[in-house]
Parts: sequence; C-alpha cells; structure tokens
Amino acid sequence: MSQRREQVSERLPASETVLDRIEEWYHVPVLAALVSFMTWIRVRNWEAFVVDGRVLYSGNDAWYHYRQVSYTVRNWPATMPFDPWTSFPTGTSVGQFGTLFDQLIATAALLIGLGSPSEATVSYTLLFAPAAFGVLTAVPVYFIGKRFGGRLGGVVAVAILALAPGDFLRRSLVGFSDHHVAEAFFQALAVFAVLAAIEVARREKPVYEQFLDRDFEGLRRPLGRAALAGVAIALYIWAWPPGIFLVGILGAYFTIALTAEYLAGDSPEHLAFVGAVALSVTGVLAFVPLSTFSFSPTNFSLLQPLLAFAVAAGCVFMAWLARVWESRDLPTIGYPAAIAGGLALLAGALVVVAPDFAALIRSQFLRVAGFGTSATAQTVGEAQPIPLDQASAVFSYYFGLSYLTAAAAIVLMGWRLVVGDERRADFLFVIVWMAFLTAATLTQQRFTYYFVLPLTALNAFLIGWVVRLVRPSASERSDGSERSSIGRRTSARTNGGEGGRFGDFRAYQVLAVAAALLLVTAPFVVRGQSPTAGEYADGSASPGEVAQWEGSLEWMRENTPKEGTYGGANNDMAYYGSFERTENFDYPPGAYGVMSWWDYGHFITSIGHRIPSANPFQQGATNAANFLLATNESRANTILPTDEGGQTTRYVMIDWKLAEPGSGKFFAPMVFYDDGSLAEADVLTRILDPQNADLSSPIYRLRAQRYYESLRVRLYYYHGSSASPQPIAVDYRGPDTVSSSSLESIRYAFPPNDPNASTVRQFDNMSAARAFVERDGSAQVGGLQGIPSEYVPALEHYRLVHASADTARTGTPWVKTFERVPGATVEGTGPPNETVTASVELRMPNANETFTYTQRARTDSDGEFEMTVPYSTTNYEEWGTEEGYTNVNVRATGPYTFTAGGRNASGGSNVISVGATETNASNASANATTAADGPVWNATASVPEGAVVGERNATIDVALERVPRSGSGGSNASAGTNPSNASTGGANTVNGTNTSSGANASNASNGSQEAIESGSAVIAMSSASNRTTVPTRSTVPTTVLRARLAGVATVGWVAADGR
Repeated sequence: MSQRREQVSERLPASETVLDRIEEWYHVPVLAALVSFMTWIRVRNWEAFVVDGRVLYSGNDAWYHYRQVSYTVRNWPATMPFDPWTSFPTGTSVGQFGTLFDQLIATAALLIGLGSPSEATVSYTLLFAPAAFGVLTAVPVYFIGKRFGGRLGGVVAVAILALAPGDFLRRSLVGFSDHHVAEAFFQALAVFAVLAAIEVARREKPVYEQFLDRDFEGLRRPLGRAALAGVAIALYIWAWPPGIFLVGILGAYFTIALTAEYLAGDSPEHLAFVGAVALSVTGVLAFVPLSTFSFSPTNFSLLQPLLAFAVAAGCVFMAWLARVWESRDLPTIGYPAAIAGGLALLAGALVVVAPDFAALIRSQFLRVAGFGTSATAQTVGEAQPIPLDQASAVFSYYFGLSYLTAAAAIVLMGWRLVVGDERRADFLFVIVWMAFLTAATLTQQRFTYYFVLPLTALNAFLIGWVVRLVRPSASERSDGSERSSIGRRTSARTNGGEGGRFGDFRAYQVLAVAAALLLVTAPFVVRGQSPTAGEYADGSASPGEVAQWEGSLEWMRENTPKEGTYGGANNDMAYYGSFERTENFDYPPGAYGVMSWWDYGHFITSIGHRIPSANPFQQGATNAANFLLATNESRANTILPTDEGGQTTRYVMIDWKLAEPGSGKFFAPMVFYDDGSLAEADVLTRILDPQNADLSSPIYRLRAQRYYESLRVRLYYYHGSSASPQPIAVDYRGPDTVSSSSLESIRYAFPPNDPNASTVRQFDNMSAARAFVERDGSAQVGGLQGIPSEYVPALEHYRLVHASADTARTGTPWVKTFERVPGATVEGTGPPNETVTASVELRMPNANETFTYTQRARTDSDGEFEMTVPYSTTNYEEWGTEEGYTNVNVRATGPYTFTAGGRNASGGSNVISVGATETNASNASANATTAADGPVWNATASVPEGAVVGERNATIDVALERVPRSGSGGSNASAGTNPSNASTGGANTVNGTNTSSGANASNASNGSQEAIESGSAVIAMSSASNRTTVPTRSTVPTTVLRARLAGVATVGWVAADGR
C-alpha cells in the first residue's frame, strides 16, 4: 500500500478500512465459489459414464479422441499421421483429431500414470478432460470481462458462464470428451491476448519509424503483447484447424477498424502493428503441424498459415496506403473507397486465377455464417441451423435475458464509438466478434458454445456502465475527497473502473446496481421455461446409445477374426501402428470392412477394433446410404467397398433406429442416397389426426413396398428371409404430398371420414384384399409392421450372426450383426414346375427368441431346382476365429425343411403375428404344409458351416419326396412345423388351416409396445400374450379380430371375412 493510501487509511474509521479490504478482495471468494460450482456441476455425475468398470463416452467423436490420445500416449508427443482403421478401403487422416487437444490429454495421462499409464488411467483422464477445459475457460472470460467492466464485470462474466445451461455446459460435462470445449477455451484465450495487445498498442502507439531507428525498447511491450497474441491464435488453430475462421474474424475487424481510425483523423499504424505482428507469428507457427500441401480448413494445410499471412499483409498495406493518402492530401472519404475497391479486385482476381480456392473460401464462409446448411449437414444434430423465427426463443431458453442485455451493450458501445470522446478499438472488436458468432450460431446451432463468450463480455461492459452511471460524485463521497474507485488501478486500461467505494454508495445506487445484476443473472437460477444449469447437466448425464452398442461391439471384437486374419490369413494388423499417409491404403489379405451407418463408425473402430466403411467424418456416408436402401441384393453387393487387392466388406451392423420410422435416424440415409431418386413419399405415408393434421406427429406411418424391399429392413426385420403379403388392407382418405427440403416430398393421408368405418380390414385371401383396394381407390394391401404389399425375396449371402442383449423400445434387439458369406449351394429335385420352400428355424440366445429363414425356388420341367442359402445348421465349432471365421452366435435349432405343393406354396392363407416387428411374413408358410388342395413333397437336409463360408465346395443335394395323405387331410406337423410350436397348438389341422401360434409368438408380444409408442398400427393376430388367435374362414367364418391403432380413440372391429 502506498504512503498516501496509508495516510488516508489513518483518517478513516475502522469500518471503512474493512470496506476497503472487502472492495479490494471481494472478487476472490466469489470467483472461488463460482469456479467450485462449475467444477462440481460438471463432474458430479461421472459415475453414470462408468458401466461395468468400463468408461463410456457421450457422442461418437469422443471415441476417436480416445483412440488418438491412446496413440499419443504410446508415441508421445507424436499424433497419428494416418489411420487405416477407419474409412475402409482407403483409410484416412483427419486434422481435427490428433491435435493439441489430444496431446494435452495424453501428457496429463502420462503425468498421472508416472510415465506408464494404464488403459484405465487414459480412459479416466479423457473422461474428466472436458470438465477441466470448461472450468479453465473461466480464467480468460474473467479477464475479458474485467477489461470491459472492472472486477465486478469480470465476476458477472464468470457467473453467466457458470450458470447458463446450453451447449457450453453440455460440451464441458464429464463424459462429453470432444474437442468443442477446448475450442471455446483457446478462442477465449486468443481473444484476451488480442485485446491486451490492442490496449498496449493504443497506449504506446508504435509506428514504423521505431523499426527504422531500432527503438526496440520502445517496441518491447507492444511487440511482445502482439507476439503473444499470435501465439494464442496459433494454439487455437493447433487445437482445432477450422479455428482459422478466427483469423477471418480478425481480417474483417482490422479492415473496419483501420478504416475507422483513418476516417477519425488518427493513424491506423498502431492498430495495424498488432495485426501484422500477431498474424505473422500465427502464420509461422501454423506451419509447425502442417500435414498436407493442399488447402483444407479441416486439416493442417497451407490454408491456415497463408490466410494468416494474408491478413498480416493486409494490415501493412492499409497502414502504408493511409500514409500515401495523407502525404498526397487526397480526400479522406476516398480511403475506404480505395480499400473496398482493392478487396473487390482481389476477390475477382482469385475467381479468375484460382477459382477452386475462391470457391473454397466462399463455401466455408457460407458453411459457418451463411444462415443455412446443406441437406446432408442437417442430418447432424449440431450442424442444423436455428430458424430466424425461432432465434429469440432459443436464445431465451439458453441465455435468459442476458442476450437482450448483450444487445443493449452493443448499442451503448456503438454509441460511444460514434459520439464518444474516446474511440475504443476493443469495443469494435467485441461487436465484430459477436456479429460473426451470432451468424455462426444461427447457421449451425453447435456454435452456441462459442456465442456465450462475447455474450459474457458484453454483459460485463453493461454492468460496468451501470456502476459508473450511478457512481457517487466527489461531493457525495463521505469524506469529501477526490478518491478513486476500486477500479482505479485498472481504469487506464478498462472502462474506467467500477465506481466509488462501497461505503460511498447510497441506497438507490446500490439498488440500481443490484437490479442490473439480477436482470442478468436471476433467470439462470429461477426455474421457468428454461432448466437450471443443474437440471440441464443432470439431463445430459448419460453416455447415450453407445451403451446399447457396446455389447455387440465387444462380441465382434472377441468372436470375429482379427483384421488381417479373415479366411485363415496371417497378416494381423497393428491396432496402434504408425502408418505413412497415403491416398489409398494397401490392405493386407485377410483385412475386411464393416458396413454400418456413419454415426457408428468410431464405435466400431475404438470398441470393436474393426474397420468401418463409413464414419462420423461422413466418409463413406453416401455409400452406406446406397447399400442400406438398395432393393436388389446383387446391387448391394457391388456397393460394398472392396479394395484393389480384393479385400472386401464382411460384416453389416444395423440398429433398430435405421429400420424403424419415427426413430429419429430412419430418414438420414435417404438424404445421402444418390443411387437413384428416392423421397419419403416413396417409402411411407403419414396417417394424420384430422383434428390437427400435424405432419410431425402422425397417428401411424403406413409403409410402402419400397420400405420392405430396402436392404436395411430385409436384414433387421426379416434377417434375410423372404416375406409374403397377407390378406390385410389399410383404408385411408387422401393421399396428398408436400415438398420437403431434405426429403423431397412427404406423403400424408387421413383415416376414413366415417367414424364407424374400419381402418384395417382382414380378408380370406389375397385376391379379395387386392379387389377391395382396387375398388376403394385409396387403400393399400399390407404396410403395417412386417406385412409387405408384395412378395419380398430372400437374401442369399447375408446371415444374422449376433443380436444384442439390449432391447429397443420396439421390443427387438437394439443392434443386429450380419455376416456376408458365399452361401451354400443347394441342388435338388421335386415336382416339376412347382415352388420349393426351404426353411430353417434359428435361435437368438441373447433375445431368447427364434425366427425362421425362408427361401423359395422354382423347379423346372424336369423337377430340378437350385438355391443358395446363407445359414448353416451344423459344424459351427469347426469354423471359429482360430480358423479365420466367425463364432456364430445365432444358430439353427434343426435342419432345413424343404416343401413343395399344397396350398401354402402360394403363401396366402396362413395367419401370422402382424403386431410383432420381428415377424417374418413368410414364417407361417414355412411352419406348415397342407394337403387340402393337392399333394405335398418334403425333405430335410443339414447345411454344414464350411459350405456356407466357402471352405467346402460340396453341393447340398436334396430330393423331395411326396408325403402320403392320411385321414381327410393329414396332419403335417413333420412338414415344417416348429417343434416348440407343436406342443402348444402348433400342428396343422386336417383341412389345411394353420392355427398355430405363428412361429415366434414371443416376437409378437415384444412388438406390440413399440407399435403403440411409435404410432404404428398393430393387428392382434397371434396367440402370444394379449393376442387373439384368428382362424381362417374355413374354420370360423365370422371370427372377429380387433385392430388397434395407436393414437386413435375409436377402435374398429373388423370381420375376418372383410365385412
């Protein structure tokens, strides 16, 4: 304390000395409390991310960071130069991963693990990393706020950061181990460094002559601060290469600020000095991690250093031009015109000389701040734009009233810039910063975690302005002195301090400051339309869908051949190996890819230790979409990625979200699909409630034939089996279509007008059902759950090998894993010109369910037929992972049954469980044969595993024999009836009617709940729980079945004969 201060203190009462102490140190305990709160709220739910001793991260990118951090721990400080363990069959290198973010976490893990951290140490370090970065962000936020509003302003800025719900909080929670919060931290740090450099340059006014005179002592502070700003910007880019957009913001700022300085009659050199030095340093440092000599915003490329150098050169040019303009006494107003003209000429030259580069700059600008996004980008939740008509509601939800007070602060700053005596270059910077991040946030909602940074600075300014507005004058002070405020020591470089001493404020002044503080912070702590930070954090305390995928991925890791060993090859690939960068990786024999939707690629790499064909970088996304939506197996096979050496895709992983409309992920592949034209209207019809006609909340979704023919449905729901239509029709009113930006067109309709009319109708046979549809004009055969409108043929080369133990809301396994196999060739003889049906029952042990695979072939005039089947029935143990094949989890309960002749060969009279989403529409045909309409042939045969995987070329020979008729019709329990069903009423009646529980009654009960929840129609036709067995007309002519439509108040009763 100075001598003067001590003298003043001696004349003050003890109470005022205490107040001095409080005003000097009050911010310390308050900041400590806020930082403690930020830490606690971010880490308190950490145990939710540890499942059975394993750390599970939220989202998908975090899993690739785990891989990158693990690699860096093993190869510190190097990051992975190239990764062949994703994006099969080329491999990839992605600059946004393997950055400073991963290096810092790897370093922390090495320190915690004393140089040799365990996998658990690495996992936990990454788990807590986002919380650490989130809390550390409070440091630059405080100092930025203090610069504009004194210590109280800094405290308010941190309070907003601590209390606001939204993306910054969510992305800094424990478990959300992505680089986003590190981006926010390093940008805040860079902005603080730039503001500090601007302030020093404003005070010390460096000019070009100091360089000529070698006045390095005079340049030391401005040069040092500007260089540090350049380092901070470079650190931001090192952590996230697309952070180059901050250089773009600085370019816009310096263009406006230097022009404004000249128009105001001041030299722009002082500010240009900051830009030239800082961005030159950034440009030099951006060369350090350079990984490609191309121009890419997402990789460490030439774009980052060259753009930084370009802005630095622009600052030098503008300062030089200002000198020339002044020396020639040219009109002042001509200077901004010359700058604008120069920029226009530069843009035009780029378009002519380097059109690709110009297009890149334009596309990236629109991508970040263009107020719109592409259809494919909209499938990424965080990349979706905020509609302008909803912006106020979104900002209010996340930021309370603080976004309005920030807007008021912008007005005040602008007013001071225009009419004030002091032109603050840092005011203009914050305004430009806020303008760009507002545009970025409206373009991609993910940028709300950036938006909070300038918002805190603006609110800090507003609080500082309110304090100064009500500050006691000298005549009002208790001691009548000219004493300064608690902000005295910072008044030279801030807004002029916070106001008078605590003891000098009167009641109305204190109330005014308190009201301002409450206006900014109260909405964050009072529960209203928006959740509190604690509620928001608790709502995000879950690893998400990876918890349901983990079991399948662990199974794949342990029960499929290691990469490089498929088919018995001996080329085991190093999971953490170092590979040279290449455009097309040369995979060794025995390597293979795993096809899945791109969302799950990092799961497959990091947990399953297998190579996905598509990943969250959206590499392979279009290929994955084309495969999942293919209607022809041959076409699907050609789509599957294969490298030049013949290594191909061997497995397919699909979850229920890809196959079930209304899941939130069902339509995403359609946006990427480019193997023809496909709109939502081609796949389904939304049946709407006539009361509100809300397209987003249909009563149910009626599936079109195109839905059932897509490979994703044929795999997930039919398991590769064939599916037959059933005599069921759905009646509706309409339909009509509306256009959609991402789905091209949406088809919708309404239930029938007559409240007594039945929406779902059951008929005796397909002819009657199709006749009704033709007469009605607005009805459809099938379309509910597993019932197609037309016959769907079986797949020959895909088999289900594993189903997860975790179930979806549909009651079905969450994830299903399929293997692509050569298949076993079956050659046989039977009655000429007849349809032969092959069927085999298989069990999913994790789900404790069975299903039946069914395939058909037609005999020729000599009675010969041939088919290829993907499922084996024996010898599983002989072809496991040690032999380079799969330890198949889904296995047959018995041999194949082959049948021909009889009524069931045409597939139309058997009752199946429609309510079950697991239903194979062909199961009923497979499980019974009948002699009512003609003779029946059958046979059984085993198919060894070796024949299916292609190791044994032997053909399976089958000779169908005619089944002798018995009694008046003959029971055909031996002709394909599931043994488990036979004991529960599964045998066929003598007149050919199948009244069994339909093979897979358990599936029926599982499917009902999802049908209700997803708004799909459910027809109760199975003998499973809460179902009614519906015999065909030949047994009970007028049996009534109940059709229950989720969301429909009136439930119709439909006669089985269609009346």
